[in-house]
Amino acid sequence: MKGNLTIDNGNTTVKVAFFIGTELVATNRFMRGDEQVLDRFISTYKPESAIMSSTASALDTQAIAALAEQRCRRVIHLTHETPMPITLGYRTPETLGRDRIATAVGAWSIAREQGNTGDVLVIDAGTAITYDLTTADGCFAGGNIAPGVGLRFASLHEHTGRLPLVTAQGETPLVGHDTMTAIRSGVMLGVTGEVRSYIADLKREHPHLGVFITGGDGKWLCDSLQDVEANYHEHLAAEGLNRIYLYNQANGNC
Repeated sequence: MKGNLTIDNGNTTVKVAFFIGTELVATNRFMRGDEQVLDRFISTYKPESAIMSSTASALDTQAIAALAEQRCRRVIHLTHETPMPITLGYRTPETLGRDRIATAVGAWSIAREQGNTGDVLVIDAGTAITYDLTTADGCFAGGNIAPGVGLRFASLHEHTGRLPLVTAQGETPLVGHDTMTAIRSGVMLGVTGEVRSYIADLKREHPHLGVFITGGDGKWLCDSLQDVEANYHEHLAAEGLNRIYLYNQANGNC
């Protein structure tokens, strides 16, 4: 079947998706080094074209890129110079994470389709938590980067003498009653407080702000912010990559 493959080669895993037009048909995720998963995914859906975003090193990207180029007729490798529906107002666009570009395009495009013509904030809660603002007229204005949940737990364990390595699973009281709950609550409640405060600060300057949350910890984060109006999109980066491909296709660039 004719369609488009998106590949998001991230800090921890590789996420792939297959689209027909703007319809998301299938997704998968695998660890780098397990490229046979991608090979089977391509064999199943037979995409004609692909677009790839990578935040990994060139060495860690090489095998995945080679497989996509062997199996697809056209492949776009996303950079800051790739034509796209939004413009980049970032002072150093060459250093801007490709995943941040993709999620910004995805959120801005979906917001427009939903009738939201205001500014758009993307919160990507993954290895790092990124906050990215795209203005109503489609300019990526910039954002912030903070440690993700896992990094915060690991940092407390690795950079102290006696604190244990704690995970997110378990009791999270408002006031920790032992070392484990003190660490878990400090991290988990600290993240939600940080996110809630940042959204409130931005809304004072951008009153019609639309908020999109994604990433590996995105569902937990969105569920934890019951008092905040936000849209959770599990596959926001894939949506953005596909919109960038369709934009180039419509403009005769591929």
